Amino acid sequence: MARTKTMASIDTRIRKAQDSVEKTKARYDAAITELGALYDEKKELQMKELLAAIEKSGKSYEEVLRFVKDRKL
Repeated sequence: MARTKTMASIDTRIRKAQDSVEKTKARYDAAITELGALYDEKKELQMKELLAAIEKSGKSYEEVLRFVKDRKL
């Protein structure tokens, strides 16, 4: 026999679903924040490596800039 649903039982399930969505969104937002921080950290490390390579090359600022701007991929 089919069980009849009451408004109270549906409301309870709605509240549980809302709580689940809110918790999932909070975890998603935290993951997005962490991902952004990791991308920033990677970019900073790349910039340091690039600067070190430029300094080691012995080329002037103008020479490096001209090379980068004129270079066609």
